[in-house]
Amino acid sequence: MIGERTATTRAWLEVDLDAIARNATRLTRAVRPARMIPMVKADAYGLGAVEVARALKPFDPYAFGVATLEEGIALRTAGVEGRIIVFSPCGATDGPGLIEHGLDTSVLGLDGLERLTATAAAQGGRLGLHLEIDTGIGRAGLPASECAEWAPRVAQLVEAGGRLETLYSHFHSSGTDELATRHQLEQFEFASRRLDAEGIRAPLRHIANSDALIRDRRYHLDLVRPGLYLYGGLRGRSSSRLVTDADPVARACARVLEVRRLSPGSTVSYGARYVTPRSERVATVAIGYADGFPWRLSNQAEVLVRGHRTPLRGAVCMDVIVIDVSRVSGVEAGGVVTVLGEDEGEEITLNELARLDGTIEYEILTGLGRALPRVYRRDAERLEPELAMSEAHVRDG
Repeated sequence: MIGERTATTRAWLEVDLDAIARNATRLTRAVRPARMIPMVKADAYGLGAVEVARALKPFDPYAFGVATLEEGIALRTAGVEGRIIVFSPCGATDGPGLIEHGLDTSVLGLDGLERLTATAAAQGGRLGLHLEIDTGIGRAGLPASECAEWAPRVAQLVEAGGRLETLYSHFHSSGTDELATRHQLEQFEFASRRLDAEGIRAPLRHIANSDALIRDRRYHLDLVRPGLYLYGGLRGRSSSRLVTDADPVARACARVLEVRRLSPGSTVSYGARYVTPRSERVATVAIGYADGFPWRLSNQAEVLVRGHRTPLRGAVCMDVIVIDVSRVSGVEAGGVVTVLGEDEGEEITLNELARLDGTIEYEILTGLGRALPRVYRRDAERLEPELAMSEAHVRDG
């Protein structure tokens, strides 16, 4: 039970698997007939790749996307079947593992393709290959503008030890620069036509991440690669309304360690960056930057105590934060504070924390998710009483 697992836990991350399923339902309806490649790299952005993959399996994804060979092996070892694509392979070392575990691989460049197909040929196997076209991201892929030059060599190598499954590219600014995004799509389509003329025909094409797929159907092509939308991000960002906002998925919680009253003029936390202007009742909460709660939120963020927004006081420490609970009654040691997610109709969003931290939603989610123990829940489940702040009703003081 959830309560049994968290009764003695100082801080944790609740992952609502049904919310992920609802987000996937919205997405699959919006992009049909395109199919999904859910990105479960970085342990599904910190939410747990195995559990997330199992929750998404009923949606018949074309494949699951991971970054590394190790991530792909972890899914296979856990019993995840079907196609798994390693999007950031090391051609010099990953070939044997890819073949052994039945994993597909991205093609990032000619050198990597040569090594991978040579390994496959030596072992008598064939790799499922996904050819990346660089349309402007600059970090990997074969240049779209030079496709006529490298296409013949790619054709030879694929024939030697692989089978071409998809052709794809990455947008670099799909959430911020519509003109650049459209230009990249044009570059990708140009390269696709040139490759067809050279006899290299991939059955399927894909280019859209979450930001792109919620904006314009032209980006859907044959497949889409959602990640952050599935996990509750990008809310309020869709201008075309192809899909409604995602349901929040993650809720990060921490326990109150102690409650005390500070006199006017008291200093709080390292650097004495906060001085109480009046008498304040504060709570020390068991989460800090070692748990993925960013230090840059010092003196900025708010957290939720039974649905009430309460401000952070002073610097975020390695293991704790201090919050002002002067306006909330019934707060006591062992109670629960929400630092991300919903609580009694109020919410701290990924976007809010990212904006205050000067970063992106991805970093907030992966930081918390990979540092905290996870608790998985379904809508039918209810938190046990020991997770409640107090039996006393919390109200404005």
